[in-house]
Formats: sequence, C-alpha cells, structure tokens
Amino acid sequence: MNLVIDIGNSKVKFFLFENNKTIHKEICDNQDFKKTLDSISNKNNIKNVISSSVSSNYDLYIEESLNNSKYTSLSNDNLLIPFKNNYKTKKSLGQDRIALVSSAIYNYPNQDNLIIDLGTCITYDFVDSNKTYHGGAISPGFKLRYSSLNTYTSNLPLLELEETENIIGSTTNESIHSGIYNGVIAEVNNYIDLLKKEYPQLNVIIVGGFSKFLLNRIKNAIFANQDFLAQGLNYIINYNENR
Repeated sequence: MNLVIDIGNSKVKFFLFENNKTIHKEICDNQDFKKTLDSISNKNNIKNVISSSVSSNYDLYIEESLNNSKYTSLSNDNLLIPFKNNYKTKKSLGQDRIALVSSAIYNYPNQDNLIIDLGTCITYDFVDSNKTYHGGAISPGFKLRYSSLNTYTSNLPLLELEETENIIGSTTNESIHSGIYNGVIAEVNNYIDLLKKEYPQLNVIIVGGFSKFLLNRIKNAIFANQDFLAQGLNYIINYNENR
C-alpha cells in the first residue's frame, strides 16, 4: 500500500493507493497534519510514502513517523522522474508541478500534454509526446487577483470570486468580477490557442480547486478529478521501485 500526501497552502490531502487504485482519501487543515498522518499510519500497513508540498516541509517528520516504510523524497537529487526535464532552473521547479507532469504522462501517454492548475497561482506545464518537459508559465490565481486590487488601490473592495456572464460591469463590483473572471478565461484560452499553433493535437488537462469555475468555458479540455496530482506521485513511487 502506498501513501501519497499532497500538502497545499491551507489543506493537506492524503491518498492510499493499492494496485494503482485510490482506496482511501482524507483531507485536513495544515495544523492537523501530524495528527492525521499518525492516525492513518497506525491504521494501515504502508509500504511506500511520498509527499508533495507547496508550503511547509514535513520530510523529516514523515520519515520519522513512518520509519518502517520507504520514503520517496522529491527533494532527493537521485530521484528518478518519468520525463526528461528541460527546465533551466530544475531546483526551483515546484514539487506539485513535477507530480502533475508525471500524472499527465501516466494518464495520457504519448501525447503532447498541457496541464493547467488553477490554485493560488495558475500554472501552465507542457510535456511533449516524447516525455520531454519544456516548462510553462505562472500567473496570479483568482484570489490573488481579487486581493491585489484591494491591497494596492485606495478604494476598491475585497470581493469573493463570482462567475459572471457580463462583459460590461455596471457597478464597481460587477466590473471587478468581469475583469477577473473573464480575464482568467481569456488568458487560459489564449495560452491554449498559442501552444496549439505549434502542437495541433495538444491535450489540455485542467486541475485545481478553482477549475470548476471554468467548466464549459474552456473548449476541448479535460477537467481532471482531485486524484490527478496524487496519481502522479504514486506513479513516481512505482517508477523508482521498478528500476
């Protein structure tokens, strides 16, 4: 049994895999990480464990808590990943992005894949059909756009994300919603269109907590479930075990 841990900015997701299938999922707040990990490890016979983090580093605690399990660290320079990494600053490539690219290769092999993750930031990652990762782009996510308008202006309010059909806002609030919501959609669609000029058979995969707000607004895209990143991490475990 493999334990996969996805550590975000505010939440931690735990996944138990057996025979490449998710058999258990659990989510907790970051402050409950240690308690939840201990509970899961005490109840299950875990052979392998791997984690991806965009915030706190719990490597040492995980290794100590699951000392009878093999820990696969994404920070290990000797770790094998299932793609050729052409990113110029390899050490700065986020662990979540490594996991997402690995999952794209696992789920959609031999394709030109673009993975778009709509979280705190919007990340774009491109891996070609030869399993070569080229990089991508990073831009502010929905919440960052709302908070920046409020933080860096004198009079604009802090709003929560709302979907809108309106292009023209008739109030300040409506104008903010239109600018941010339609702006993100335009950005995503434009990025896809530009990349498709070079890779016409591009497979577009959209993930992340805010992806639901783009349903039916992005053409010919796959909206992946919350297991997608975890599948990539589980694939990395198996990839290293088989070598």
